[in-house]
Amino acid sequence: MEGHAGYARHGQDIVCAAVTVLVLNTVNALERFTDTAFVCEADVKNGGFIKVDFPEGSWQDSDTQLLLQTMALGLADVEKEYQRFITLEYEEVQLCSD
Repeated sequence: MEGHAGYARHGQDIVCAAVTVLVLNTVNALERFTDTAFVCEADVKNGGFIKVDFPEGSWQDSDTQLLLQTMALGLADVEKEYQRFITLEYEEVQLCSD
């Protein structure tokens, strides 16, 4: 996730707030309710950036998949309602094997 939605002024932007809550809640739930290994980078002040990496396919367990799919569902619903202010980009992930 990166950037700000631009729906309203900083601190009043409901689109940015909705996306932030969905993403941060998912990261917190992954940390608290799963044993999934992941690395999270965030810089909220300089462009609204958060990146989560899952090493070695750790995202494949059912609990992690459920949480990620739930987040994607919520983000897709926000995009439907506020399509001028949010764009979801889907990228195919390929696993590398040694």
